[in-house]
Amino acid sequence: MKPLLFAFLAGLLTALGFEPLGLWPLTLAGFAWLMWLLQHAWRMRRALALGWWFGVGQFTLGLNWIATSFTYQSAMPAWLGWVSVVLLSLYLAVYPAMAAGLAWRYGKTDRLAFIFLFAAAWIVTEWLRATMFTGFAWNPVGVALLPTAAARLASILGTYGLSGITVLMAGALVLI
Repeated sequence: MKPLLFAFLAGLLTALGFEPLGLWPLTLAGFAWLMWLLQHAWRMRRALALGWWFGVGQFTLGLNWIATSFTYQSAMPAWLGWVSVVLLSLYLAVYPAMAAGLAWRYGKTDRLAFIFLFAAAWIVTEWLRATMFTGFAWNPVGVALLPTAAARLASILGTYGLSGITVLMAGALVLI
């Protein structure tokens, strides 16, 4: 049970890299923590659960602006905003779970391969999140690096490529 809580906390930590706080090193630390947890998962089911709880943490904190927007709608109760944030987060967490499961399945025996696979899977699942069903492209993890020099890579690689760079940078922390 503790690893799932740690994955949730890692997701919360990752969301602190988004504006208005912009603490981008915490985004890297959160992803590094998740990758470390995934490398110690013993079954696919555990890897998927770790990715899902990570996503719940990341999206719940990262999308809290939705709850705030409900306070400006006089016809809607404010508590409904928080219910919406949590329900949306529970759904969107499926995408980090898919990335975690793919990386764990195909890279569990080699740490370096795992990191590259996780970055690639994150790019793909982030793109899927932005195009499938909801089309909800909000908070791709690469935007956490916009205040840094790495933001220049966005003009070449795009947002999803910058997300992959973010995950690779976090993977470097895992390897150290």
